[in-house]
Parts: sequence; structure tokens; C-alpha cells
Amino acid sequence: MFSRKNTWIIAHRGDSGNYPENSLRAFWSAIESKADIIELDLQLTADNHVVVFHDKTIERVFQRDADKTIRDFKLKKLKQWDIGSWFSKDFSGMKIPTLEEVINSLPKFTPLILELKNNEDKFTINVINQLDDLNKELGIGYISVRNTETYKRAKDITDKYKIGLMQKKRTPRETLDIITREEIEILQIRWREWTSEEWDVLLETDTIITAFFADEIEDFQFLVSKKINGILTNYPARLAQFLKRNI
Repeated sequence: MFSRKNTWIIAHRGDSGNYPENSLRAFWSAIESKADIIELDLQLTADNHVVVFHDKTIERVFQRDADKTIRDFKLKKLKQWDIGSWFSKDFSGMKIPTLEEVINSLPKFTPLILELKNNEDKFTINVINQLDDLNKELGIGYISVRNTETYKRAKDITDKYKIGLMQKKRTPRETLDIITREEIEILQIRWREWTSEEWDVLLETDTIITAFFADEIEDFQFLVSKKINGILTNYPARLAQFLKRNI
């Protein structure tokens, strides 16, 4: 299942170059664009609902309350606001989706990468319980976490779902040390920071590698030449067309 022969098209927050990010419309467009996996961000509301939202504060997307976070509001209040107008008036009226709504809306076997924006165990358990309750399989997708402590705890909590680690602010050398020491199964890298020598060491490992992110043809060409497993992109149809012509 995990080989470097084919490059996965990973729709970053859905088809987020063309539709409001982390919206049901962006996710459906990603499927229509032949994405292999949809990546989305998860946070917890004040009343413990898991919702799909990226930013630390709500200002950019909701266009209000610069100092407020998702955790400051109950789901009912968040559902009163609009997540589409910031992108274009054409998408006004869109509402923030819950994880449950996403799973119930999309085809059952749609692979997902679930990025946890919260490092607390209770949040990880909440997400895993929802996946179990909804009988959702992630397929070639996985649960994506930000630090090694959360990675290890998530691995202890479940062996049903694959767990991946994001590079975040670590240097490539620090990241290489971690994936060797902690036996990291899946890694999302900030690929522009890696030297050719560091790339060589990385590709000698058995770690599954996804690249954050790429939208331009020359970047697709470089990453495909490295034979990594997947590319996160805001334009999945563009990457699909490139792969169709070149692979």
C-alpha cells in the first residue's frame, strides 16, 4: 500500500485554491479533481465538538473577533457565522463543518489526513472515538500530529489508525534524528528547507514522506523526481493533470 512508485495527490484543506478551505465544497471538489487523499484540520469547540478549521484565531475566516479562537465558542454560535465570504462573496453562507458532517457527507472510503491542531490526549481520544463510532477508515490517510510526545501517545492510544508527524519548525537534521530515534512511520516535511544531501539521507529511510506544499509545475517536477509518497497541494486538479502527462 505504501510505496514510492506513485505520487499521492493530497488536497490541502480540500481544493483550497478554488474554494474556501476546509469546506464541504472544497472537499467535494478535491474528489472531483481526482485527489487521492483529502487533508483537513481539526479543532475542539467550547462544548467539545470536533470541527474543521485551521487558524489559531477566527479572524481571517470569520472576519471578526481577532483575539478569539474556536475553543472560545460553542458549536451553535460558530454555525451562525460564515466561512465562505472571506474567500469570495460567491460562497457566502457556507458553515463550518464538524468532523462527523465531513465523514457522513463524503464517500465512505475517502482517504483523509486529519491534522490535530490540539496536542491534548483528550482531543486525540475524542477524534479516534468519533472515527470508531462512525466506522470510518482512513485508508492511505492518517492522523497527523505536531510533536513527538503526541505522536507516541497517539500510537499508544490506537493501533487501528496510522499516525504521522509534521516537521514544523524543526531543521531537517533535527527531523532526521527524530525519525530514526522514534521510528516515525509517516513524515510531512517542509521540503524547500532540505539540502540535496539531507534528501539523500531521508530517502534511504523507510519513512513514508509527504511534502508540504506545492502548487507550481516546477515544484511538482522536483518532488516527483524525489519519488516521495505524496504532495500536499491547493490545486489538486493541476497536480493530477501534471501526473497524467508525465508519469
